[in-house]
Amino acid sequence: MPSTTFFNLPEEKRERLLAAARAEFARVPYEEASVNRMIQAAGIPRGSFYMYFTDKEDLFRYLMENYGRMLEERLGQLLDQAEGDLFAAFLDLFDDIRAQWESGACRELASIVRRNRQMQPGAFLDRRGPEAILDRLRDRVALSRLDLRTDTDLSDLFRLLVFSTAGSLMAAGAAGDPAGARLRLERTFGILQRGALSKAASC
Repeated sequence: MPSTTFFNLPEEKRERLLAAARAEFARVPYEEASVNRMIQAAGIPRGSFYMYFTDKEDLFRYLMENYGRMLEERLGQLLDQAEGDLFAAFLDLFDDIRAQWESGACRELASIVRRNRQMQPGAFLDRRGPEAILDRLRDRVALSRLDLRTDTDLSDLFRLLVFSTAGSLMAAGAAGDPAGARLRLERTFGILQRGALSKAASC
């Protein structure tokens, strides 16, 4: 997590460093990304960087969480458009990001995903995980559409949807097969919606 010193910087200086970091992580895999190149591009001293971030990993995690917040904001908008339908909103989020894969923030995100195929979907989440996102979006979810039987059902379902969607996006970016990734995501959602247990079977 960035230090208070970083957040106290003028916005223009903060963004200059973050833009340099995004460009570097989009250009090469994480292991090859250079703090020296970032600070040279941003025009800041090396000592200042370590007053802002603990290390390269700390900066990378912060950038990924920023992307996560961007996706969370969009998910909230899509939930509103889908009248609270969680499954529809997550599918729409996948489509929305894929449609912008070659432009703006999504273009950089796509490049980072392609360069780091081993990256886990959880990299986009804040340190409290999917539950923190759900806490902020809960009022926008149409609970009447869901068959929730325990206090944790919504949280568990939301976690499954988050990781399924993030994993499919990363697979689409890494493999270059967005249509295939979306089809697998649809199938996964279908299993979750209908349940996989035979109606004739009993637990």
